[in-house]
Amino acid sequence: MNTTKKILFISHEASLSGAPILILNLLKRLKKERENYTIDVLLIRGGELYEDFAKISNHIVVAHYHLQSLSFIKRNLKRVQSIVFKTKETHQDKIDKITSSLLLNNYDLVYGNTMESLIWTLPFYKKNIPTIVAIHELTFGIESTYPKEFVLENISNVTRIIAGSKAVAENLIAKYGGDPKKIKVIHSFVDTVLTLQKDKESLRNELNIKNNELIIGIASSQELRKGTDLVPLLVQKIKQKTNLNFKFINLGGTSKSPAVRCAKIDAEKLGVADDILFIDHNKFPNEYINLFDVFMLMSREDPFPLVMLTAAKLKKPIVAFEKSGGAVEFLEDNHGVLVPYLDLDTMAAEVIKLMQDNSLREIYGEKIHRKLEEEYSDKKLSTEILTTIDNLI
Repeated sequence: MNTTKKILFISHEASLSGAPILILNLLKRLKKERENYTIDVLLIRGGELYEDFAKISNHIVVAHYHLQSLSFIKRNLKRVQSIVFKTKETHQDKIDKITSSLLLNNYDLVYGNTMESLIWTLPFYKKNIPTIVAIHELTFGIESTYPKEFVLENISNVTRIIAGSKAVAENLIAKYGGDPKKIKVIHSFVDTVLTLQKDKESLRNELNIKNNELIIGIASSQELRKGTDLVPLLVQKIKQKTNLNFKFINLGGTSKSPAVRCAKIDAEKLGVADDILFIDHNKFPNEYINLFDVFMLMSREDPFPLVMLTAAKLKKPIVAFEKSGGAVEFLEDNHGVLVPYLDLDTMAAEVIKLMQDNSLREIYGEKIHRKLEEEYSDKKLSTEILTTIDNLI
């Protein structure tokens, strides 16, 4: 009797960002712990992690590859399906063509990662194939992907929703009519072991940061939702309130990003350009976060960011806004510093308290690290996801 089960995993892209890294970690654990499951992957878009996804899957499909990318795909020994579209075909035509082809594979379950994958899971749900959609987005992220009407109409057309935080679950229920019986909260997680390539001293030298300068920083994509525009204002307020020497590292995006370019212009006009280091998105964010004395979450809205968990893993004190999403449930009960929403004066004052007191930084760092290890371990949370998969299959 053949007990092999086939699962299709859908990732919105293969970029070096939170959601793709999260599902890749899950796939590695699944492959190791569930030998009777075979894994196929559909990437809605490609990215730097393409090779990692290809290595772990039996069959990989990339929805938006152009013909000129095929030589890159063929370098991998895995069988890759490339689907060519006519120029007049709509996005829905592409979805229909790809999912019709994939339906022939008779999957036992389909797992979509992020709200963007919802539309891709619908054809499978209609064929009575169990579907899971892991949703990490709050209102801004959801409605940047789909019109509200589409979500209201289709949020019930899924077997199970994994919400990346309590904030995500509550938002789905309150704003989009999500069925509480279908929603399970399983927080995001980071790997048990974080590998660091560079030591702090050499990276400080590389960045020309003096030994007497404290380092404050963010690590995120650069956009309005993430609060990129608030960084120069915050740095100005910190400088107005203290004479302590510090550098602010803004890690993420690229120098071509409109958000980064605007922040640089603001920094110049506010007289703080020399205090901020803008560092492009790269493959070694952990090294930079490890340098920070204080980790900032400037997000207006963030479901449960992986960089926050990385900072906790590295025992960094974390400062974030109230009403900003999953950071609140992670940092509440004095496990971090929560300041009133968009109140940069209070945020600056709290940062200065941490800058002035090394022991206070250590206390916050130890507390959030302990909470991470006890409540948000990757083994515990990934096991919850695998159990959810097992139960549906």
